[in-house]
Amino acid sequence: MADQNTLNVIIVGGGFCGLTTAIDCKLKGFNPILLESHPTSRTQGDVLDFMHNAGRHFLAWDNGSVGKRLLETGVHTAKSLDYYSSKGDLLFSEPWIFRDDHYYTQYAGHRGEQHQILADYAQSLGVDMRFGPGRTVVQYIDTDSETGVITQDGSRILGDVVLACDGPRSLARSQVLGLPDTKVNSGYAIYRAYYELNDELRSNPLIARLCNPDEDQAAMFLGKDMHAFVYTWGKATQLAWVLTHKDDQDIGESWSFPGRLEDALADLERGGFTDMLREVVRHTPTDRLVDYKLVWREPLETWLSASKKIAVMGDAAHCHLPTSAQGACQAVEDAVTVASCLGHAKGDVKLALQVFERIRFNRSHVIHMSSLSNRDIAHTIDWTTENGEKFSDTLSIPHDDWIIEYDCKADTDKHFDRLASEVSSGKLGTIQELSLPAGGSFKPIPDHLKRDKETSLTSSGVQAQAVSINI
Repeated sequence: MADQNTLNVIIVGGGFCGLTTAIDCKLKGFNPILLESHPTSRTQGDVLDFMHNAGRHFLAWDNGSVGKRLLETGVHTAKSLDYYSSKGDLLFSEPWIFRDDHYYTQYAGHRGEQHQILADYAQSLGVDMRFGPGRTVVQYIDTDSETGVITQDGSRILGDVVLACDGPRSLARSQVLGLPDTKVNSGYAIYRAYYELNDELRSNPLIARLCNPDEDQAAMFLGKDMHAFVYTWGKATQLAWVLTHKDDQDIGESWSFPGRLEDALADLERGGFTDMLREVVRHTPTDRLVDYKLVWREPLETWLSASKKIAVMGDAAHCHLPTSAQGACQAVEDAVTVASCLGHAKGDVKLALQVFERIRFNRSHVIHMSSLSNRDIAHTIDWTTENGEKFSDTLSIPHDDWIIEYDCKADTDKHFDRLASEVSSGKLGTIQELSLPAGGSFKPIPDHLKRDKETSLTSSGVQAQAVSINI
């Protein structure tokens, strides 16, 4: 058993999951070592959303200063999220903030800036962060006597526990869990872009409909097999847009490519999208556009190594499609939960990771699978003005209490002792049976709302199975 006061936690991957894990471990008095192959904190990207179930933990850091920085650098004066048909007809609007007490815990902004805020806080705490290609993990060590990693520069780094937050291309999935190194295209890709707005762009009558110096704007556009988001913020000085589109090409060695503006515009043309959205896309600097293949991973049977001293987390464990609207939030929940479990276990890392898995498994699985259902709701329903009025709750970004009011730290505090007792006693059952209930469920879209009544939800790359589930 490791010494609780000198617990050495190796964290592979410096994304939001890894950074949050490192920060919470440091705050608990552990010795986290974060390894990230990128040379610095991330500076690229478009927009990333965090709902209250993740934001509440950011706000808890440093007397609220981290959360307030996240809020101020992103969308925070918006009144609504507006839903449009592909033709530009307003379908309906919903409040940007559903509950007043979520104002300081709901964030949407440039992911590079958000990442830098977390990295700055981690640095201020003295987290040992090692960036650069030489820090790329090339081998995991998982034996009876040693736990750790070997990096590209030849360093052998040993610890008490390894937390693999190394994303959807996770090396830990193959080396630690023994899974095949498959690259699965979901059938879709996403254009991502961010750029600054100047006076000339703000005066463009089409773009002006989506930017207001006095109020941040958020809009979603819905078309057949495509949907887009546009956000403007910072007194109409910053704009980000994303467009999910069909992509059936095989995944090669890279999942992210420089985007071609003419391809994005051609997709919008084929989809019959409004000039308002086309104008936003047309003014994107060519070096700011990325085309990223959306990867689907089937749910895992376990997140733990044979030794129970290595765990996969975040996208490495559950690679969400963006339509779950919870991918980043679930990564944060993983991070906060594992740090809390390590704190409760008082040095027994095997116990900590097994309880961590049982707290997270079912909840993460149900929300993970919802991304398929949510995608097909956006792409398959014929979003006329009439359907928008009648069925707005079907499309609305999920705000169920069981999702966004969830407090993973409180849940860990509540259930740790019981689950730890069940682990120690060797209680038998499947991981689904041994884990906490998910807390809620999602339902498939009604057949009568589909654009093509003959088209099943399995027609778009990945099968939308097990979305009506409550475990």
